[in-house]
Amino acid sequence: MENQDVDLIREILADHEAMKQARQSFESQWDQVIETVLPRYRKFGQTSDSNPGDKRTQDIFDSTPMLALRHFAAAMDSMITPRTQKWHGLTVSDPDLRDNPAIKKYLETVTDILFSHRYRWRANFASQSGESYVGYGAFGAGGIMIDDVLGQGIRYRNLRMNRLWFAEDAFGVVDKAHIVWTLTARQAAQKWGAKSLPLFIRNALDHNDLERKFDFLHAIRPRRDREYGKVDARNLPIQSVWIPLTAESQIVEHGGFRVFPAAIGRFYAADDSAYGYSPAMEALPDTRMLNRMEKTNIKGAEKAVDPPLVLADDGALEAFDLRSGALNFGYLNEQGTPLVQPLNLGKNVPLGSDYASQKRESINLAFYVTLFQILVDNHQMTATEVLQRAQEKGILLGPTMGRVQSEQLGAQISRELDILNQAGALPPMPPELEEAGGVVEVEYNSPLNQAMRAEEGTSLLRLAEASAPFVQADPSAARVFDGVKILRRLADVFSVPSECLRTDDDLAEQDAAAAQQQQAAQLLEAAPVAAGAAKDLSSAALNASNARI
Repeated sequence: MENQDVDLIREILADHEAMKQARQSFESQWDQVIETVLPRYRKFGQTSDSNPGDKRTQDIFDSTPMLALRHFAAAMDSMITPRTQKWHGLTVSDPDLRDNPAIKKYLETVTDILFSHRYRWRANFASQSGESYVGYGAFGAGGIMIDDVLGQGIRYRNLRMNRLWFAEDAFGVVDKAHIVWTLTARQAAQKWGAKSLPLFIRNALDHNDLERKFDFLHAIRPRRDREYGKVDARNLPIQSVWIPLTAESQIVEHGGFRVFPAAIGRFYAADDSAYGYSPAMEALPDTRMLNRMEKTNIKGAEKAVDPPLVLADDGALEAFDLRSGALNFGYLNEQGTPLVQPLNLGKNVPLGSDYASQKRESINLAFYVTLFQILVDNHQMTATEVLQRAQEKGILLGPTMGRVQSEQLGAQISRELDILNQAGALPPMPPELEEAGGVVEVEYNSPLNQAMRAEEGTSLLRLAEASAPFVQADPSAARVFDGVKILRRLADVFSVPSECLRTDDDLAEQDAAAAQQQQAAQLLEAAPVAAGAAKDLSSAALNASNARI
């Protein structure tokens, strides 16, 4: 091993220990979240050797937090990256280039290619992005790794927080990540080849211990020392180093990336830390209280339904039968008073249930479940009411979900474009765009963005409703409205596909065809009159000629 590699390994491992120390205060909270909200995850600090599938719900007495997290992740998926629609497009910042037909067609084609590769079954984007939203709800941060697999294309992998450490640059953008991956000896050989592996992993392969697990640290960070002019893997702007986490550490892969390959975002910003806060962390006091309440309520309900019995003496229940319909003799005294009576406990079960319901409501509010149901609770609404509800949702969700959208999806799309461009999967760039530097911007069209733009549609519909009486009284007032522009604006607010709308050229052709039809109709209508006039002129000319003779 070269001295440079030894120094690099020491530097990376020391950096990794410092990153682990920097977030220990978060991990104690995250472990509490796992205990009550996400028991299917291993706690922080647990190794991959712990038994997967262990039962971890035995101390959970109410599933509301777990269901709220599931609903939160599903709503995030449907609001930001719905699979049923194209939730983003591409545009340019220059207004003059934005309306250029060649550039518009190029960007639409690139967007179609992006979605085609992203939703291939091998890419696995839908499941991995959905799992990243679970991380946002539970730990306040999440992300996915965008890999370029040779011969297969783009591959997405969720980055779980118990295996991910990251840091920001001077501008608050995540530019460094340490990821611990667990690979078996067989998987490591598939990835790098047996000759590139350390001796202890090769020994596992030689002894046919193929499924033995090993942890590898993948360090991704800006490269500090570069030989400019070279384009090999060790001179790319982003450094990538793989190191086995064992006493005999050595570099098994040293390469690089043109664009940062991990798309990482935060839900709530935290003071003086790259990590964020989550809905589960905010709801943790209510979650723990609800769990204790339900445990107490269960005990109270058991006592109310199956109460303990008060006995006259220790032997009063000898051979006493508690089965339904059983006959027990000798347990009444001479006055007819029972010698066995239930001890009435658990009378305040309804009060405990009310308190628990309040906590459930608070937890659902923390996970935005109540907000996501805005459009579900009332099915009979006008279009204006729908837009008003959507506007309320967009105002409340925009600051938090918009952060996830910009941090994760923006970095993800940049990485995808770089991979597809290097693979030659993108069409040639128009000369106008190439001369402008080839820089494109992401334009989000998700339901979240539609909700945030709902104010435009609401204003237009309110104007239409308010102006109806005036237009009815004075029809000439309708000339104020440009119907075509209004409908195009509403179509943009509702994200109607452009292929469903006629272009200005199509409308111009329709107007020209209608004008020709109207002109032809006028000619046909005037033909009998013209023919009669011609006949009269002919008759007059003939009569005049006869008169001269």
